[in-house]
Amino acid sequence: MVMGKFIRRSNGHASSSSSMLDDDTSSACGGGMSIYYQKINQRVAVLEKAAVSVHESRASTREAALASLVGALEGFVPAHFIGWHHRGEIVRGCCASIKKGAAKEARLALRAVALLAVTLGPGSKRRILPAETYNPLEPGPGSKKIMAETFPLVSRILEVSTDASLVIAALESLAVVAFVDVAAENMDDTEACMKALWGLIRPSTGPKLGGAARKTSPHVLAAAVSAWTLVLTTTDGWKKKKAASSSPTAWRDTAAHLAPLLHSDSRAVRMAAGEALAVTIEMKLVTRDSHGALISGVAARASELANEAAGAGVGKANFVEQKELFKSIASFLAGGKAPASSVRVSSSHHGRLTASTWTDIVRLNFLRRFLGGGFLPHLQGKVVMGEEAPLIGQVFVVKEDDMAMDQKKKVDKQRTLNKERQIASDLKHGSV
Repeated sequence: MVMGKFIRRSNGHASSSSSMLDDDTSSACGGGMSIYYQKINQRVAVLEKAAVSVHESRASTREAALASLVGALEGFVPAHFIGWHHRGEIVRGCCASIKKGAAKEARLALRAVALLAVTLGPGSKRRILPAETYNPLEPGPGSKKIMAETFPLVSRILEVSTDASLVIAALESLAVVAFVDVAAENMDDTEACMKALWGLIRPSTGPKLGGAARKTSPHVLAAAVSAWTLVLTTTDGWKKKKAASSSPTAWRDTAAHLAPLLHSDSRAVRMAAGEALAVTIEMKLVTRDSHGALISGVAARASELANEAAGAGVGKANFVEQKELFKSIASFLAGGKAPASSVRVSSSHHGRLTASTWTDIVRLNFLRRFLGGGFLPHLQGKVVMGEEAPLIGQVFVVKEDDMAMDQKKKVDKQRTLNKERQIASDLKHGSV
């Protein structure tokens, strides 16, 4: 992905062109930044209060605390504003709610820990003692710790729960935490995560309930395929970090199971399977040399879905979206043409995020859906604060030549407004 923003790459991560805005910019935009920090401090206060309230014995109090926690994390909070102790208390409280709370409480806790992972980034995995002093110069606990604490609980939900909304919340939470945790030294967590997700996509490979494989509803199946695909986009690192026998080669046969899902009665399942197959082919986990018949079949079905007629009895939900998706897939398979997707992220002409690969499109679409209204605050906030942001680091490649221009326009615009206000004030008071 390419985004015109004032960020630069450093050692494979995105960082701001300076740790903070320069003095000139600060003086021009000081009022706006002051309000910005006030909002951040308000969210931090909510987090600190929630870190205590999530441990209350009354269920309604815990639910209210989790809801406020989710609201604060959906807005942007810089990672270094959240102390080690509060991080640990939030994770412990959320884990207790996931394990013992009612469905609503567990769903809120699952979303909260995933949002916390996005906020904190990978961090460190070492255990933080309650009395330990927070040192902002150290990374502190992040998604590595969250993955270690929540995976056993989330995988259990995926294995036994019959509550579709709870299962979907668990799927999304697990996928997001695994996505942020991709910087881990080994990919064991990622592989375990993919196996847990695959158990819902292909129940015969998952745990048996009462001696029989569980059935997965179309709604859950679509969410599982999307979550699995998001995690799949992170596995390119296996080529360097794991032996060939444990590389994504182990997942090549999954395409043979995903292809039939293109014929599902559920449009959501068909679209999720289409994206998964496009990523699998783009990553060369399957090729025409090794899976020629399969790829030809996928291409033919993509062409059919791209040209589906809107006749009587055809559902309208996601009808246009399906046609556009499979047009892109058919074009990609026919001539290797890269898909394109663009999202406006600011009022600046340079504030656009452009995805040009299936990997990037899947990441962008999933994160936009998951974060909802919090997508832009997280994206823009991490740029302003100059953090090494997992969200930006995993998703964006930045155009260097737009950095200074975009920032200069903001400063020049503010200066012009200040001059106009001063002239208007002088005219009003007879100074000129």
